[in-house]
Amino acid sequence: MARANTWNNSDGLRIGFGRHTEDNGVANVTGRYGAKRTMQLMVDLVDVTTAATEANTPIQHAQIKRGSIITNAYIQTVVAATSGGSATLDIGLWGRGTLATPVTDDANGLHSGVTIAQMTTVGEIVGLTGAKVHEEDAAGTPRVGTTVGATSLSDCVISLEWNTAVFTAGRVLITVEYIEPSMSAVAAV
Repeated sequence: MARANTWNNSDGLRIGFGRHTEDNGVANVTGRYGAKRTMQLMVDLVDVTTAATEANTPIQHAQIKRGSIITNAYIQTVVAATSGGSATLDIGLWGRGTLATPVTDDANGLHSGVTIAQMTTVGEIVGLTGAKVHEEDAAGTPRVGTTVGATSLSDCVISLEWNTAVFTAGRVLITVEYIEPSMSAVAAV
């Protein structure tokens, strides 16, 4: 978030003022409707590394609760992607929360291999279809995926990694819609 003006309070805390003018690569929950949540993450593709790890997943990422059911996920191109080769993007989940040693929940659980060609047209939207996404097929039959945290046994954050080649430019918006576990919608993990 860009700050037009800042002020230091008496204990040295820097306070920012001004309008929200940019995103800083941190996932946040943008919508809440009962137990349903919408999380968004703006990603500069040049910042994506070759493997998702605890070290390259920002500590301030919003977390998706263990046992949540992802009902929809998609990626939208904001700035056209380029690469020195044929880069692809894996989007998954990384365990976070109560774990002493955080681990991957599913490195490509939201999608395996979003291609560079799918991220070159600004505004283009690609539906994510990984094992963590519970979606309907063309006939309207729900496909049951695995719940969030089924492998890591923890809450999770969105993780990213590239395959084959590094990205040299591009910005995408990842949107994940999910239902948190509650007394009326309990998911077994």
